Amino acid sequence: MYRQLKHSLMSRLKKTTRIWLAVYPTVLVFLTIFGDALKEFPFPLGVLVSTLVVVIIVSNVTDPLVGKVFYHLRRTFRKPGLRSNAAPLVNNTAPVKRSAPSDN
Repeated sequence: MYRQLKHSLMSRLKKTTRIWLAVYPTVLVFLTIFGDALKEFPFPLGVLVSTLVVVIIVSNVTDPLVGKVFYHLRRTFRKPGLRSNAAPLVNNTAPVKRSAPSDN
């Protein structure tokens, strides 16, 4: 049970980190570029516009990009000894090399 709880907590932590790494740079860039223009709008309207744009960018651009980076990092720094996603060999044996039939 402890192992399952630990796995669940680590999974949530990884997901939270991934989302934060997608949202933070997007908000930072958006506010750097459009921050002065948003001051002209009433505050609730400025928040509405900024969240609309940021959510679209995060869900379609930065989150998939961060997901790809996490995937490649996970593959690069995988712990030795862990199984790969490749299909296992039957009975843990290597494929048999067959020779050509003889004419005897």
